[in-house]
Amino acid sequence: MGSELHRTELFFGLDRENAEPVSEAEWQDFVDTAVTPRFKDGLTMFDADGQYLMDNGNLVHENSKVIVLLHEGSPAHSRDIDAIREEYKQRFDQESVLRVDTMSCVAF
Repeated sequence: MGSELHRTELFFGLDRENAEPVSEAEWQDFVDTAVTPRFKDGLTMFDADGQYLMDNGNLVHENSKVIVLLHEGSPAHSRDIDAIREEYKQRFDQESVLRVDTMSCVAF
């Protein structure tokens, strides 16, 4: 059997208003500087196709990135996750970054 860990999924849209989408180099720099230092034990990320209803009522279809983090669920990790979300929104002029938290049974 495994052990229980918190699983957090973060969904990052790559489109920007009045600018080119976030490039692979910009994305990797963000992961290297904002995510990896906070989650040195590892993470999983993958490409996704998403859609999002903006506050102005427009439905946006865009390329996205998803990061999956497994952690013990401490308040410090929760703050780190929210800091990652805020940094992405500020750095790339985003309206939101979706966060989904669940419990998972994991075995390595």
